[in-house]
Amino acid sequence: MFVATRWELAALRRALPVDRRQHVGGIRCLIGRQSNRPYWLIQTGVGSDAASTAARLVLNRQPMALIISTGFAGALTPAAIGDLVIGTSVCAGSNDRTWRQNTEAVSCDHAGLSCVQSIAAQVGIAAHLGPVVSVPRIVYRAEDKQAISRMTGATALDMESAALALVAQERAVPFLVVRTVSDLVGEDLPVDFNLFLKPAGWLRGIWELLACPSKLLGMNRLRQQSSLAADQLTAVYTAFAGRGFGLSQTL
Repeated sequence: MFVATRWELAALRRALPVDRRQHVGGIRCLIGRQSNRPYWLIQTGVGSDAASTAARLVLNRQPMALIISTGFAGALTPAAIGDLVIGTSVCAGSNDRTWRQNTEAVSCDHAGLSCVQSIAAQVGIAAHLGPVVSVPRIVYRAEDKQAISRMTGATALDMESAALALVAQERAVPFLVVRTVSDLVGEDLPVDFNLFLKPAGWLRGIWELLACPSKLLGMNRLRQQSSLAADQLTAVYTAFAGRGFGLSQTL
């Protein structure tokens, strides 16, 4: 299971106990086992390059029976905070007035998809099935999310899934996208978080927050939304692990 941030990783760890740690090419991997089935939790960092690098380093060392891109996602269709996004396929693209698809769509594993859909019903979480798109920048304006929705017909967006899907396809490993909604298609994020992905942008980002008290209120709203998305992710993975992650054979 690959996540981008420590907040997403913390949500998984509440559901999946860790027995040991291992570093692979500088990537910290947390390893646990349930019902005689090992699982790896890997924090890649934000963006496609970080996700691709981490996945290749880990898979060069450790074969996997299933790769899951997980964590939070931005909704591109009507949804509620904490709803589950189950990708049917994923591709990468960019939006500069028009949508440009940069990679072929990779289909997600049908058996795993069906298992996660069943789990959503079991734990009482609304599930949205459909294509997911990965973009190179955080989409923080509602109008941009709505434009991507119209042009692609996708259910949700993130920044890492397409890169992980390509690595899975190269290795012929089944792949899933399982994420929870942390921001809605009709809402702006309180600040352009792309600023915080660059060392030189931190001061400008902090200044924007301090200069506009309403942005601080927006940050608190987003914190609450992320907390709910994390709780739902924990619930899903508690049940998912109990079903052996949808895999039919014990490793």
